[in-house]
Amino acid sequence: MFLATLGRELHRAGIATDAIEQTLVAVAASIGLAVEVFALPTYITIAVGPTWQQHTLMMRLEPGRVSLRKIALLNDIYDALRAGRIDLPEATDRVAQVDTRWPGMPAWLEIPALALIAVGVTMILGGGIRELIVSATIGMCTGVLSTISAKSAVVARLFAVAASFAATLIVAGYTKLLGPTNIYISIIAGIVVILPGYSLTLALHELANDFLVAGVARLGRVLSVLLALGCGAFLGLAIVPWVLGTGSVQSHPVAATWWILASIGMAVGMSITLDARLRDFSWVFASSFVALLTAHVLSGTSAHAVSAFLAAFICGLVANTGARFLRVPQAIMLVPALVVLVPGSLSYESVLFAFQHNIDSALIQAANTVVAAIQIVAGLLLSQIVLPASALRARDRR
Repeated sequence: MFLATLGRELHRAGIATDAIEQTLVAVAASIGLAVEVFALPTYITIAVGPTWQQHTLMMRLEPGRVSLRKIALLNDIYDALRAGRIDLPEATDRVAQVDTRWPGMPAWLEIPALALIAVGVTMILGGGIRELIVSATIGMCTGVLSTISAKSAVVARLFAVAASFAATLIVAGYTKLLGPTNIYISIIAGIVVILPGYSLTLALHELANDFLVAGVARLGRVLSVLLALGCGAFLGLAIVPWVLGTGSVQSHPVAATWWILASIGMAVGMSITLDARLRDFSWVFASSFVALLTAHVLSGTSAHAVSAFLAAFICGLVANTGARFLRVPQAIMLVPALVVLVPGSLSYESVLFAFQHNIDSALIQAANTVVAAIQIVAGLLLSQIVLPASALRARDRR
């Protein structure tokens, strides 16, 4: 019962499938159970007992959304169980009631959170005042749709299509009434949280660790999200085709002061949308700032061709150091860094180029996305070899 409940909640918290399998096997070993675990992005099977006499449980689950709060709470329960401060029945009860005993933030906070992220991304990409206004509006609209989708299954299934469609209409409306804006910066900054760059990185990570079925399944999810975003953009462009002429507005250099303010705004927004506890806001800010700073510094050096690899390696070392020595769950410092680093915007740009019949640019952008994601996965794997850390860690017994 405890393993099933823990596996379900880890999945709902957005933990990678390989980490779910490793964590459940480690927990079972600590309480003297022989188990075999098979996890997919929408499915978990747990077989308990010796090979010739197993009891099997299968769970069909919806794809999980990252919740740093839940990951931290599950880590605390796991820590207390391994240290002997609570027994197995109490641990099972705490895991089952993790959402009711420690509720997360109100859903409506997604609205200002996504607006903050949109403004921060726009500033870092070099957008001007027009791009700031448009992207913030798109971010708030996306936040409204996200809030509604939390209560409506129909809206949840059409969330990516609706958000992309609304973003296109907002850009078109601003262009028609107030003047041109950069379509790529405005739309990408406004819907950056929907872009499947993080899922793409997880998929390649699972494939690299020989979790082939899970990796391929997650790649399918990435393609489905991109298709949904593309469909929404296509519908919008069919209604307001003049918006395609607004993509030539140039970006502006970003001063250090504004760059730092953008980083702070993004960190606050990500803390909310990733459902972090208030006490973990500082870790989210530190990890995202390190990722942004590392990528920014490396992009101006001779190592810019492998900047994604080096940035991921450094961020992985920072997250693993926090997990091993500061007892901060690895995901709290790693996930925000990956959200900043992953090339989701490139994949969406390739879709936009394809709708403009610019197939060459679409293929180039798609290839750049895959190369950058591979570099990130390679950097994370190397950091895990140099300084290993697990998804959940227990304090050493005294």
